[in-house]
Amino acid sequence: MLDLAIDKYKQWRRRRNLDGLFSNGPSFAFVGVGQHSIDNLYPAILNMGVRIKYLYSRELQVAAQAAHLFPGCTGVSELSVILSDPSVQGVFICMKNEYQFPLVKACLDADKYVFVEKPAVNSYAALQQLMAHPHADKCMIAFNKRFSPLNRQLKKSIADTYSYQVRYITGAYPEGDAVMELFCHPINNVLQFFGPVEQYTLLHHPGAKGRIHLQLLVKHKQVTGMLELSSCYSWSLFADTLQCLTPRNVIEITYPGSFRITPLGRQFAGIPFDKIFNNQRQASETNYTTATPVAGNNPVVQYGYRDEIRYFVTQVQQGKMLHRASPATFTDTFRLLDELKQVIG
Repeated sequence: MLDLAIDKYKQWRRRRNLDGLFSNGPSFAFVGVGQHSIDNLYPAILNMGVRIKYLYSRELQVAAQAAHLFPGCTGVSELSVILSDPSVQGVFICMKNEYQFPLVKACLDADKYVFVEKPAVNSYAALQQLMAHPHADKCMIAFNKRFSPLNRQLKKSIADTYSYQVRYITGAYPEGDAVMELFCHPINNVLQFFGPVEQYTLLHHPGAKGRIHLQLLVKHKQVTGMLELSSCYSWSLFADTLQCLTPRNVIEITYPGSFRITPLGRQFAGIPFDKIFNNQRQASETNYTTATPVAGNNPVVQYGYRDEIRYFVTQVQQGKMLHRASPATFTDTFRLLDELKQVIG
């Protein structure tokens, strides 16, 4: 009886997974053959059976080699091939930031849906240009944390948060703009949870050889927070954490996969029990990084890559706009990032 139930469950699970594939859905093109594409986006796309008709690189040989990863895919080095093909409904763009905006604009001009890796633009002014495009609602700026399971879990627990701390530390980032390309992650993350920043104080310590160390004290409408954003550490010490304080709990997230809720000590007549009795409150913890090797615990899922791609492809398939991550969604994010860049020079 038990074996039969297990077999039925496995059949149902297999059928559900196969029915969820997009192999009969619309055709897409992918622009980019970088490390992030290969390590994170390609696997998610392949896992969901998304049809990639063209793969673009400025070097045709590279495009042709990478195209072998996708069934029936053709490598191209001319963007016009993609833009002029009416069967291609959407385009994934994952290139260096300096190339992103012209590519996004060209695809939108051709009335294609666009999935572009953050930041997509290098200034608030460029974001405003993108927002003004007649097809702006067909563009999705892929801030993957918005689709991470940890953030979905956090949203259920932070309604009464009144203070938070963020720590986002990396090593040197000589290949790009650390503010726009790295610090955009934690800044967008807190803005989506707590709303626009009403006031902030910035301390800037210019690190050696172009490294940046920022400390931000910010005030939202109902919440205050502190952020440490730095490229002065080492990549071996990389940390991306968020700690929220509520009247009853401390909530700690270590991205991509650790979520911990610790109840605060109770008081009687202002006397803290935990100080007198030295008792420890039971913490509730979820750690996906040490869990069983199933799809839901895979880093591609935990970082939000799978679900952001699923959202994009589903919206394209249904002919809907991308309001959940359209350029207008990130107005406050890029306004603040722009201000920070101007202050630090």
